[in-house]
Amino acid sequence: MNNNSTFQLKGVHAPKTNVGLHKMQALAEAAERLFTQSSFFEVSVSDICKEAHTAVGTFYIYFETKTDIYRYLVQDYQRRIKRSLSQSIAGCTSRYEREREGIKSFVRFSVTNPNVYHIVWGSLAVEKQLFVDYYLSFGESYARALELDQGELRFDDVMTLAYMLMGISSFLGLRGMFENMTDAQVDAMVDDTIMPLLKTGLFQPPAELSL
Repeated sequence: MNNNSTFQLKGVHAPKTNVGLHKMQALAEAAERLFTQSSFFEVSVSDICKEAHTAVGTFYIYFETKTDIYRYLVQDYQRRIKRSLSQSIAGCTSRYEREREGIKSFVRFSVTNPNVYHIVWGSLAVEKQLFVDYYLSFGESYARALELDQGELRFDDVMTLAYMLMGISSFLGLRGMFENMTDAQVDAMVDDTIMPLLKTGLFQPPAELSL
């Protein structure tokens, strides 16, 4: 969780030592556990500190409010997902390959990090702008990436394509999480159904009218 961009968040303060970083991470991990067991509004700062085995005063060294630690968790998931996606497509040479490996990467991330949905989607109730900013950021970066490969695409509206592809990945991630899919099952789902759909479209061509 120690990423410089994280510490540019409103209400989040960078630790000055490795010991401080450890304490901050312990608080964040404790908060995530509690937020996924109960609602954000049922968890107090005292509860988080008790779970992290630290003093309440320590919390306020790194986070100004309970909402700020939630913001930290949302941003950290965004960073981790983007890093995972970037690593998964590093050797790809076409948009088709990048989509295939990127979707697989997100589904696998969802299987191994099921709390991501609870934290990200839960942000809509905590502070709506957290949810909005999360998806705006992903949508804009995705659209920019698609624009770089515009020559491989049939459509010009890269922003709509970005949100469509994000939707596909998001709900395939849910399926992967619900079914605890193995990597082989993820590969089969994406290779056998999703990529043929993206390559050729969903619908069969209309039958010719008989005379």
